Amino acid sequence: MEIQDRIESKITQGDFLANMLRVARSEGPRLQHAFVEHVGNLAEKLSVFLRANGRVQKAAYNPAEFWPRQKGRAFGFVDGGVAAIDLPGASPLGIRVGSYVVRPGDESGEREEFKIEFSIVDDLYAEEPLTFDVPEDIEDRYDDRAKLRDAARIISEIAAALALSRRRQDLGVLLVHGPLINPAAPYGPPGFPHFTAEAAESLFGAAVARDERHFIPLYRQILEQLKEASAPVFGVVERDGGGRPLLERLILTMYQAGDLPEAEKRAGLALLRKYDLSDAQILDVVLEAGEYLTPTTVPRQEPSNKWPKDWDENLKVYPNPLTTFLKPSETVRPFRVETFEGARNHEEAMTLILATARLLPGYGFPVALDIVDKFAKVPSWLSKEIGAGHKAVLLRKAFESDDRKLQEYAIKMLSVSSRDWFFRPKA
Repeated sequence: MEIQDRIESKITQGDFLANMLRVARSEGPRLQHAFVEHVGNLAEKLSVFLRANGRVQKAAYNPAEFWPRQKGRAFGFVDGGVAAIDLPGASPLGIRVGSYVVRPGDESGEREEFKIEFSIVDDLYAEEPLTFDVPEDIEDRYDDRAKLRDAARIISEIAAALALSRRRQDLGVLLVHGPLINPAAPYGPPGFPHFTAEAAESLFGAAVARDERHFIPLYRQILEQLKEASAPVFGVVERDGGGRPLLERLILTMYQAGDLPEAEKRAGLALLRKYDLSDAQILDVVLEAGEYLTPTTVPRQEPSNKWPKDWDENLKVYPNPLTTFLKPSETVRPFRVETFEGARNHEEAMTLILATARLLPGYGFPVALDIVDKFAKVPSWLSKEIGAGHKAVLLRKAFESDDRKLQEYAIKMLSVSSRDWFFRPKA
């Protein structure tokens, strides 16, 4: 199918609708025609350049031959789950990261292994929390709790992958659900707390010096250890988030190679911004089923002008991921795959990723990552039960006292939601 036809087909299925609506007012009735023409021209040029320069590869997948060759080999999969618990007067942190190891074709009891590799149960409001150090002056606590939870989740998942790689030296490939390397600079502003000695040791698998217990150096050390693991490690991103770092890098590469004039380079970059097009959207019409781009280095710690000064030396030496997109089938959008620079046998791993993405009809994502996701996920019923139990204890303690004001406050706090009239601003 030609690229222009693919774009028109995607539009009829509802793809690109949000992109087109952003500029509907300025383009008017010619919007769809202009969109297909402009995006099609850019996609055609990208396709010609990528194929002429050997930057498009095809996973050599033949299930009748592939799966028998994998018999008895071990493959590992890692994903984390975060508890969504709303507790009045507390800031709970609940994370668990699970692993799933499977040997295709093995019919013995050793075929599959499920394990919780790492977990955190803590309260960020506690006087002595287990995860992050508390400053001497309690008033200086870092109060962006969402960022603290994100930091704990990101480092927990990669620490669990490291623990699995150390525990199972027989793994052929290890897949992590999500990015392999995340931007670290957002977790380095002044006042961002260090991990406790116990938490850092649990994450890294060994004692960690005080200066190395901050997220930025500790996360880097874990990544560097994982890079040296016996099994090649890949991050597989289900939802790309709408960015386009790979496309912008490719356009600049085409320009530097003399395959794209200056005016067309500027027009291509402007087109991406105008329609807010993502890597996955353009590559969805450039790639064919089973194809993927030759992995390209895409630095995750840029831009350097936003680095916190206390950690710029650490951020300079962070490992970078090799990034690609794999299109599993004609009807499924490509998903992002990352591995470490210098990774070996990426062709074999890409074939495995494609093979597991095609196990379920119409699914188009490695099914084993969905299995470990279901295993590690904290069920909503458990979160609700924890919340209900906490509220019952709080209410009982209030009524055990003789303080009428405390009792009234507890009733109000426990009987309303964050969207209730009680929390609405006064007129």
